[in-house]
Amino acid sequence: MKVGLGLMGLLLLTMGGRWIFSLEKMMADTGISTTANIGRSNLRGDIGGLLITSGIAIFLFLFHGEVWALTIIGLMAAVILGRVVSLIADGKSKEGVIGIVFELITIGLVIGILRLG
Repeated sequence: MKVGLGLMGLLLLTMGGRWIFSLEKMMADTGISTTANIGRSNLRGDIGGLLITSGIAIFLFLFHGEVWALTIIGLMAAVILGRVVSLIADGKSKEGVIGIVFELITIGLVIGILRLG
């Protein structure tokens, strides 16, 4: 479980870095566009920053203890909330459902690691 969670942490760090440093490519890959610099700033900061923070929190949890578990669970739960609102407001999307599954697996791994002690 720790290896799986570590791999998810690496994935989150990588994706966050791509949002911050390869914004044009990520916008093209995800179908997101912006018309102003504030939009680019929000994408880099809000999406890239959240992804990097989540990855860092995972590694802090894995190497420095369970005090970081609630941070990971809270971050993932907040993302799930946004995705559920999007499913209700905007309709179902394959990518949205895949995202929810990813976040639920992350939460499940954290809880599993905590239970195993």
